Amino acid sequence: MTRRMKKTAERWVRGLFILAMVSVVPGRGLAAELPWLEMTIVRVVPTGVTEFLAAQTELSALEQEAGLPWRSVSRTAIFGDTYRFVIMRPLANLGAFDDDPNADPVRAAIIGRIRGVIASRETYALRATPTLNHALPDDQEPGLMIMQVVSVATGRESEYLTVMANDVLPHFVDAEMHHFSGALTFGGEGGYVHVFHVEDFAELDRGSPFVRALGAPGAQEVLAKLAGVVTRSEQWLIRYVPDASFRPAPETAQ
Repeated sequence: MTRRMKKTAERWVRGLFILAMVSVVPGRGLAAELPWLEMTIVRVVPTGVTEFLAAQTELSALEQEAGLPWRSVSRTAIFGDTYRFVIMRPLANLGAFDDDPNADPVRAAIIGRIRGVIASRETYALRATPTLNHALPDDQEPGLMIMQVVSVATGRESEYLTVMANDVLPHFVDAEMHHFSGALTFGGEGGYVHVFHVEDFAELDRGSPFVRALGAPGAQEVLAKLAGVVTRSEQWLIRYVPDASFRPAPETAQ
């Protein structure tokens, strides 16, 4: 492993969970039912946060009334750009983007208000990867999360998925840390988004379940498998904004 490859892989493991995305995580079985996710990352001008959140709350109400099962708004927590927000919603298909976005004047007016208070906006289409998920139950509300965006070398996606599915994520399941993943398909570099739910900041001090389970030598063996596979990664702490979001209705016992 070259020094550069080793450095990239080490950043991946540190970022994947000093632990180490949207906020963001659907409930049980939802990702399997809806194959696409729209993830929008925006930077809000500092003076526009109140207006932005008010408009997002109204937009979520419209989406819920229209039958969308969930929509999440999250904000960077403490570290990094604290005016960065992550909005995520499920999509049954991409054909909905053929519709005129201004057909509903109420919705168009809300979006116009949002555009007036943001400095930048990037939207991505994620392909749901339900086999990798240990989703948060519908009756639990998200709180603090680790969102990781990983770029994967072209043609090596299957290697990455194999390592994640077999060598990394099972340790998070064993530790009862809920998580969700999606494949970056349109909008930028190919790769994956992973979101991990954590109880609070103190939980971060315990370190990654992955490293705790394998120890340093075992973690290094996993790192070696990813040399040249992971080309870039970045990670943020984000916090769910419940007033601007909505969750699926919890399943009722039969």
